[in-house]
Amino acid sequence: MKKIFRYVILLIVAYIVVETLVYFLTKTYYKDLNNYDILVKSPVIEITESKVSKTKGYIQGNITNDTGELIRNLRVKFDFYNEQGKYVGSENKTIDVFNISERLNFDIKYEYKDVSEIKISIVREE
Repeated sequence: MKKIFRYVILLIVAYIVVETLVYFLTKTYYKDLNNYDILVKSPVIEITESKVSKTKGYIQGNITNDTGELIRNLRVKFDFYNEQGKYVGSENKTIDVFNISERLNFDIKYEYKDVSEIKISIVREE
């Protein structure tokens, strides 16, 4: 029984070490992506972090309802473009009910190749 327990502990430690190394090694491949356009003034969208690698990336931020009214069925759309300005894909963040003065965080992960620009817009669905 002692031997099995040691193997289980060793397996858990090996898993943690591998996951930590993978995290730090892949994190270095990401670079800042500051080439983004927010195409709306209200609700207010703020980008806190945007990183990109050769084949994927992520964008984090928050959105604040400063319109003075309750918003239903709001979709924040993220369009991704490569260096040639060619559209490569899009991702969405859907908000069913967005209360007055409410602030929400978002985290969008994407897997598109050679992204160099992001355009952020709002789609209100009725």
